[in-house]
Amino acid sequence: PDEGFSYGLLRYLNPETSAQMASLPEPEIAFNYLGQFDQALPENALFQPAAEDKGPDRSPNAKRPFLIGVNGGVMGGKLSLQWSYSRNIHHRETVQRLAEDYLRHLQTLIAHCLSPEAGGVSASDFDLAGLSQRELDKVLKKLK
Repeated sequence: PDEGFSYGLLRYLNPETSAQMASLPEPEIAFNYLGQFDQALPENALFQPAAEDKGPDRSPNAKRPFLIGVNGGVMGGKLSLQWSYSRNIHHRETVQRLAEDYLRHLQTLIAHCLSPEAGGVSASDFDLAGLSQRELDKVLKKLK
């Protein structure tokens, strides 16, 4: 939330939590959701993202900051994830299986959220409205 602002406060500016967080092991997997690109650029924009692969982010000789990296974003209404890993540590089949498992769990989560048992909507579904959950519940009750 808030571009990671609260994490920065906890990690670097609060002496109590900073020490606790610094003592935790470094993560081995990085997940970076880059956002919804199709909302950033109109269809008739002068420039559009290139369809081809951009190439590697770093030298193949550089040390990887994480064992596995996942970068994702939405373009054209579709979620795309790019998985990166070292072939010296993981087999392609291992990361492929992990990505397939991730997809299966994501589909299960989506199916649950669309089911009647999911409990409806929350205030975070209508971010721009600035409503609390209580206020949203009142509005929805009046609409029924």
